Amino acid sequence: MALKKVEIEFPEDIWERVGVSPQKVTAKAREFIVMALLRQGEISQGRAAELLGVDRWALMDLMGKYQVPATQLTAEELVAEQKRLHQYRKSGA
Repeated sequence: MALKKVEIEFPEDIWERVGVSPQKVTAKAREFIVMALLRQGEISQGRAAELLGVDRWALMDLMGKYQVPATQLTAEELVAEQKRLHQYRKSGA
């Protein structure tokens, strides 16, 4: 995978308020961008986990932190899924 580097500049007072190393800020920026791409449906959950170097469970925790829905179902798809689940339960399977 080819990587590209981005440099972000902030005033000194912002760095002082954040109180963390540039490496931690870089990691948080990466996390934020990956979560935004995931929220927009630009990447899959598997790809997001890969980019962040985390397992599926850690990704779910991050998704909760960033309020990224675990599924991207439309209202109609959700109703259809509920109907299928109801039919499945009725069938005793």
